[in-house]
Amino acid sequence: MGLDMNKSKLLFVTAVLALAAPGSASAASLDGTWSGGGFVKPSSGDSEKVRCRVSYDRQTDKVFGVTATCATPSNKIHQTGTVLKVSEDRYVGDFYNGQFDISGRVRVVVHGSRQTVTFSSPKGTGKMELRRR
Repeated sequence: MGLDMNKSKLLFVTAVLALAAPGSASAASLDGTWSGGGFVKPSSGDSEKVRCRVSYDRQTDKVFGVTATCATPSNKIHQTGTVLKVSEDRYVGDFYNGQFDISGRVRVVVHGSRQTVTFSSPKGTGKMELRRR
């Protein structure tokens, strides 16, 4: 696999790490550890499965710190970031990873004890489902 392909895959894993939001409508319940998986689809390559473990720590009523580890069959990434609550069940954010020069947008919709995370950038797209651990 070429460097551009690996960089594109890292983009999507980075998006999830940087800005995934946890799976509960209550701000107080965002704290904790979540895990799950999905796929990443680089604009210049094939889809690849991804697995993540994400921990959240409340900073304010609407902002949560994020620490995460994600892996694809070809890469592993550790990252920190923040997420912003924009409505009762939705979170959004931008991300940037200087190590791989990757940036994009993350959107999260909460469904009870699960969350759907979608992410996109000029380098591709991805989607994941996470659950509370």
